Amino acid sequence: MSIRAKLIIAFAGLSVIPVGLLGLHGVFSNAKMMKQIAFENLTHDVRTIREKTANFLTGVESDLRLLQSASFVQRFLTAAEGPAKQPKERTTEQLASELLAFARTKQIYYQIRIIDDAGDELLRIECLNLSDSLLSFSSTPASELRQGFESYYILLAEGLTKGEIAFTPAEVVHGSAERVPVIGFVMPLFGSKGRVGLLIANVFAKNLFRVIETQRHLNLQGKIVLATSDGHYLYHSEKKKDWNKLLASREDENLQHDYSPSIVAQLLSRQEGMIDEGIDEIISYGPLFSPRGTLFTHQPHAFSNPFFVFESLPKEIVLGPVWTFSWTFAGFLMVFLITSVGLGLLATRQFTKPIAMLQQGAEVITKGNYGHRLHVETHDEIEELAQQFNVMAGSLEVHEREILRHRTTLQEMVQNRTRELTEEKAKLQALLDNVPSAVVLLDQQFRIQAASAAFSNVTGFRFEDARGQDCQSVFCKDGFCRECVSRQAMLSGNTEIHVDQTFDRVRAERYIEHVAIPLKENGHVSSILEIITDITKRKQLEQRLLQTERLTAAGEMSALIAHEFRNSLTSVKMILQLQRESKNFFSHEKKSLDVALNSIHHMEGVVTELLNFARPSPMEFRPEQLLDVINDSISFIESHLKKNIQIEKSLRDDLPSIELDAPHFKEAMINILLNAAQAIENKPRMKRKEIVSVRTHTTTLGKELRDFTLRDNIGDAPDKDGVRSGREITLKKGTRCILVEVSDSGPGIPRNLLNRIFDPFFTTKSNGTGLGLPMVKQTVNAHGGIVTVESRRGAHATFRIYLPLGKRETTHA
Repeated sequence: MSIRAKLIIAFAGLSVIPVGLLGLHGVFSNAKMMKQIAFENLTHDVRTIREKTANFLTGVESDLRLLQSASFVQRFLTAAEGPAKQPKERTTEQLASELLAFARTKQIYYQIRIIDDAGDELLRIECLNLSDSLLSFSSTPASELRQGFESYYILLAEGLTKGEIAFTPAEVVHGSAERVPVIGFVMPLFGSKGRVGLLIANVFAKNLFRVIETQRHLNLQGKIVLATSDGHYLYHSEKKKDWNKLLASREDENLQHDYSPSIVAQLLSRQEGMIDEGIDEIISYGPLFSPRGTLFTHQPHAFSNPFFVFESLPKEIVLGPVWTFSWTFAGFLMVFLITSVGLGLLATRQFTKPIAMLQQGAEVITKGNYGHRLHVETHDEIEELAQQFNVMAGSLEVHEREILRHRTTLQEMVQNRTRELTEEKAKLQALLDNVPSAVVLLDQQFRIQAASAAFSNVTGFRFEDARGQDCQSVFCKDGFCRECVSRQAMLSGNTEIHVDQTFDRVRAERYIEHVAIPLKENGHVSSILEIITDITKRKQLEQRLLQTERLTAAGEMSALIAHEFRNSLTSVKMILQLQRESKNFFSHEKKSLDVALNSIHHMEGVVTELLNFARPSPMEFRPEQLLDVINDSISFIESHLKKNIQIEKSLRDDLPSIELDAPHFKEAMINILLNAAQAIENKPRMKRKEIVSVRTHTTTLGKELRDFTLRDNIGDAPDKDGVRSGREITLKKGTRCILVEVSDSGPGIPRNLLNRIFDPFFTTKSNGTGLGLPMVKQTVNAHGGIVTVESRRGAHATFRIYLPLGKRETTHA
């Protein structure tokens, strides 16, 4: 909101608000005063109606008591109690004459009647002309008096004592059809012997209406209502001014139809009061008279409802002047507001215009035009402000030139430093990207923040998928990391190292080294630098070196033991043979010598195996048919098998010829077949038919195969320095090979022994040497091939020999 608008609002508020508050006070005060005046006048009118009604009823009461105590009435009562007939007729005539005179004098009675306790009419004085201003009356002849039809009045007067009066509104039939509204008053007549009859006086109801419609203080469009205790209208100045319809439309013409239940309850509460809330009228109400506590104290239960009167005025009539004043004042206030706003516009223009010039100048300077100056001539504080504004603009212009010079220098420094940082970052990134290890940066919550280029190659996970995730949820779910060194480093504050043995997607064994280095800021660990290195090749090299040392030691020991045992066995064998040929021994002693010679022969076989393993004869390769070599091996072994062990062959006839050392390879096949047969024989329960399966076919490797062997195990000479080095045999993926598979139905090989079955001298047999399978591996490796085994405990074992077609590929270690 602008300053001008605020000032105009202030001017208008200061001028209009006091006047408005004063006017509102006047409106509310006048409304309150008008309501009070209406309350007082309505209350006075209701009380006047009640007083005049009471006076009217008191006059009727006086008339009835006058008639009761009159001498002609007393003579009639005395005659009525006597047995003689003529005195009764005379007194009745005299009574009729007096009552006629009484009715003509009062001019308010429609009927004056006397009935006996049997309900028979004894006398009736009745008005003849209802429409004339001066009423005339007549005494009804005895022949027209009704007999036995006055039970209503008998019931009305039941229980009344001497001097008591009962009254009720009623309608009587005049002539043949006209109905006359009256108020019936009943007084019991008592003689010396008791009650003789009833005096009935029916007063014209219009006389009571004249009392109700008397002149009021507020001669406005109000209404006066007379109602019974059940809410039915007996008189309504707007709806029902006659009692001719007393019995008609009682359901529609009642208080419950026109007012809410709470208003009706107040109007019929037998209390005086005022009502102006919840309705659009102002009402003064009260009971017309109280049937109890006055001379009219008794009514039968069927007609015991009291009467209520209230007068009301519409609020729009009472408060009309107030509303008129309000609208007049509102119009005056609007004119006053418009005038004050107009004057405010004229007054504020004198200083809002220079302020607008200051604002425009500030906008120009904000856009960078510090040479802009203001020209304001108001000869007041605003002009001084404009001059200070110009001074400020000049100062800003000087500072802008200085800032521009410093900014240029700073930009050059930033560019140089940025270039240096970019070069350093590029060097560091080149170092990290060329390091074979994956370098990973973790925050305090162990979330992956950054990684080097080798991350995907080492871990097998995409960095984009791992960024922002907990390292444990990424690495540990697939067994890549079995122990979180990062969390250990976070707790200890020191560098932690751990090596995990795992498997890749093709189940190849891998060794992963995790090094966690805590990075500290202000003495607290803020992040972790984890270096992940694939050390599989290093582990494999270590294993090969251990295997080389183990095989070398085994070969030297085997050669030494075999040489010493062979010399000793030769001497023992010669002595036993000479003793066997001597004639000094009995036959049973010669049998013992035969047993000893057989043991010597067995020991010579073991020594031969040791020598063959320690110093194998050189291989002599020549083109051979592998199928022929395998068939010869099977033919040789079948004669040594039990009857329930059979060999099933599935040999391809179209196998190409390869360079083989047939004797050595045949010996290797025999060792594998014997090993399979012996495994079946060691089963706890043999079947009737046990199978050793031999299959051959050509294949293309789906993955790279590696193995390691010693040179001098295939007849090669040691290195120049006398050290026996080994060589690595590699069959690359996609190499064409001949595959020889030998499977048995034996109990299988436990998983923990699979890595040891090709170790020299390792055996699970009680009479084995542990050299059969190492010699098989030695022979296959000499052919440039690789032998593998697949088995699990309780299932068969399968040996696979891969012989490459073409030049054998090896790698020296």
